[in-house]
Amino acid sequence: MKKMMMTLIAMLTIAISANAMSYEQARTEALFLTDKMAYELNLTDEQYEAAYEINLDYLMGVTGRSDVFGTYWERRNLDLSYILLDWQWNAYIAATYFYRPLYWEAGYWHFGIYRRYPHRDYFYFGRPHFYATYRGAHAWHAHGAHGYYYGRRDHFRSPSRSHFGMHDRWNRGDFRNHHNSSTRMIGGRNGRGIERNNRSIERSNRALERSNRSLERSNRALERSNRALERNNRALERNSRSIERNIERNNRTIERNNRSIERNSNGSFGGNRNSGSFGEGSRSSSSPSRSVSPTRSSRSSSFGGSHSGGSFGGSRSGGSFGGGSAHGGGSSHGGGSSHSHGTFGGHR
Repeated sequence: MKKMMMTLIAMLTIAISANAMSYEQARTEALFLTDKMAYELNLTDEQYEAAYEINLDYLMGVTGRSDVFGTYWERRNLDLSYILLDWQWNAYIAATYFYRPLYWEAGYWHFGIYRRYPHRDYFYFGRPHFYATYRGAHAWHAHGAHGYYYGRRDHFRSPSRSHFGMHDRWNRGDFRNHHNSSTRMIGGRNGRGIERNNRSIERSNRALERSNRSLERSNRALERSNRALERNNRALERNSRSIERNIERNNRTIERNNRSIERNSNGSFGGNRNSGSFGEGSRSSSSPSRSVSPTRSSRSSSFGGSHSGGSFGGSRSGGSFGGGSAHGGGSSHGGGSSHSHGTFGGHR
């Protein structure tokens, strides 16, 4: 059992040591990373030395993949926030190769800074004077809860101090002479050639960034167009539904009209009705009847019939036209008809 436990401990120790960086590797990587930070962020000499210590403490604390963006990475960012000015901090977090410098892939450590600066033996500036001796004296584990640089942030971030950084001095030519630097390939024909290559790479990277921004703008424009198309489609759907509702309402109106016509058609035109009809039929309501008959008992005139009064072309009790009549057995004049009065066009 003890042998098994010892074997497991040994295997874990080997695995951890295989993942952890050696001091020499961490020191080399920290120097290259800090050199490029000094060039791009225009660090002062004090900021340069502090950034080197902070980067080395971070790389020495990373022992596995879980530490890459763990506690040591958070402490590194806090320490750098204490020594960088606001504009330097903003530039720092905008550059992924500075903000997230390390990642683990396929069993090896990888540094994003080499994608931007592929010449690993080219340095802009020299080494810090404590490069060979610093081994974590200012790390968090030696200075409590806030770290070494927490109490010195006012010194590095003093607003009254004018800023003239290492990049400014580089442009002035202070670091072009290789005798002023402990790094290789500073100055000389090779150094100038590598510097030109780096500037060319930087220009290419900026052009790529511009292309990416243009692509992002195009994507945003495409998204806006898609949103506008979606709004148009929704409006078209609403119009279609409105048209469908109108058609349904019209159909219902037509159906109601048809039913009304069917109900009205239950009556007749020219047939029997209770109230009245045009044509043949009978009515239930009574009405006085009037008729013209040849004879009437009343004393009124008639045309072509007998009457108790006078008549035209018929017999009368009183007188007649073209016919005979006896009335009271009186006298007659010019014909065979007797009348108590006279006649027109006949015998009297």
